[in-house]
Amino acid sequence: MKLRTVLSELPIRGFDVADDAQLGWDMVVSPEWGAGERAEGVIRLGSRADLAQEGAPGHDEGLLLVYAQGGEGDAVGEDAAAAREPGVVYCWGDLAPIEFRGAFLGLVQRSGELGARRNQLFDCFLESYDMRQFAQRAAAVLENPVIISNTEHKILATAGTLPTSDDVRSVLEAGYITPEVERRLRDDGIISSARSARHSVLSERAGEKDRAVTSIIYHHRLEMGRFDVFEVTHAMTGLDLELVDFASDLAGIMIERLGAAGGRLGKGSSILKDVLEGAFVSEDALQAHLDLLGLAADDTYVLLNVCGPADANEEYYARAGAIVQRSMPGVVWCVTGGALVLLVAVGPAKDVGFDAYERCERRVSRDRGLTQMLANNDMRAYSSEPFGDLLAMRRALRESRELRAAVRPHAGTRVVYLWRHRFEVIAHNAELAGAQGMLLDKRVVAMNAYDRVHDTAYLQTAVASVRFPGSPADAAEALSVHRNTYFYRVNKIDELFHLDLKDGDDRLAVSFAAAIMEGLSDMP
Repeated sequence: MKLRTVLSELPIRGFDVADDAQLGWDMVVSPEWGAGERAEGVIRLGSRADLAQEGAPGHDEGLLLVYAQGGEGDAVGEDAAAAREPGVVYCWGDLAPIEFRGAFLGLVQRSGELGARRNQLFDCFLESYDMRQFAQRAAAVLENPVIISNTEHKILATAGTLPTSDDVRSVLEAGYITPEVERRLRDDGIISSARSARHSVLSERAGEKDRAVTSIIYHHRLEMGRFDVFEVTHAMTGLDLELVDFASDLAGIMIERLGAAGGRLGKGSSILKDVLEGAFVSEDALQAHLDLLGLAADDTYVLLNVCGPADANEEYYARAGAIVQRSMPGVVWCVTGGALVLLVAVGPAKDVGFDAYERCERRVSRDRGLTQMLANNDMRAYSSEPFGDLLAMRRALRESRELRAAVRPHAGTRVVYLWRHRFEVIAHNAELAGAQGMLLDKRVVAMNAYDRVHDTAYLQTAVASVRFPGSPADAAEALSVHRNTYFYRVNKIDELFHLDLKDGDDRLAVSFAAAIMEGLSDMP
């Protein structure tokens, strides 16, 4: 039982310790009174007379709790400002010493109960395979409902019959601690108190009927989230707070193992992952949470689906995401679907037209950390279309995955932009649906087949005509042929395949069909 719990469970009006850090010490409550054998980690009850007789315990001889009926002066003596002996804790209250001794001895039994319940919590931890199961089992031991959240305010698990207040209901509906609720907790000083104390805090929250305990979850001294327990089924005492602290420590270990701490700890954004998996619906709340990660509100975003070697696993992509986070500011990432997914803000529009393609390419290309990581690790990033609606991210993820499936990797190309391979994606999707034939002008298909059989270049000539409109010299130069040869081929195209390259519709048919055929797997 921690010294803090010992003092909170006793009927006293005040106490005095040599060092506040001692409040976190684990102590064994001794039933012995006054003078006796001293042992490290043991706290015994005594009086000022006992202290005068045997002196203060040494640094490895436990603690002596000196109680006096009355005020502070009765316990610590006349010189209240004098330095305190490290091995002595003073307390005072209204009970007679013999009555206080009975209360102190009652802690012997309660410390046994505390130890048993701590063991139950540890068993809950060992037997739980996810956070939800741990929350349910921990709530049964704590005998009050709990909410566990991570550093991004995402609700990882709830258990027990929670209060029906507006704040709790809004949090459960959103799946996150909403910005309004978080602001009220900050204004009430609850979060700052829990952080500064480094242990759970019992408080009466504004607008709440029931009291609640807030504990900051730490693991290796890093903040991992929050463990909230609501006083619903029974009033919570210092003993309950110590159990909450222990449950919070176990939750920190589990969050670390599950990688659920969130992007603020380099674990990937659980918020982004929720949106991509369809578990988040409020754009306002989403933007508020992205603000926590340093992603400023923008009018244009792009999603990059980063894929590595075939044997790359989730841990591999998580390490890559941490590298990107350090080298590429203003990026939120997560690992989902066997790939690293980046949400990149590409900056505001600079004119009335659509310049998002250029902005995106500039934004990505100037981040050498990303491009070097892709090149050094044989990875490629496949982009979505730029978008402004954050709730369109699921569609953007689908676009990037379709681009990845459609485009054959090209050596040296590390970032593949959808707008540069649009027709390949269209062709791939049409092929999957068995509808590729509907997209192709059969005159162009016949031209391609003729070229393969006769080793001619009519389709190549038709495409050059489209790409260099009104400039036969440039078209001939691109084909590395004489202009007369170029004109001969154009006339033969009209004669053999009934395609007039002076007609706009026929030119469009050539351009579209040629681009689609490049993306079809069964075309040479």
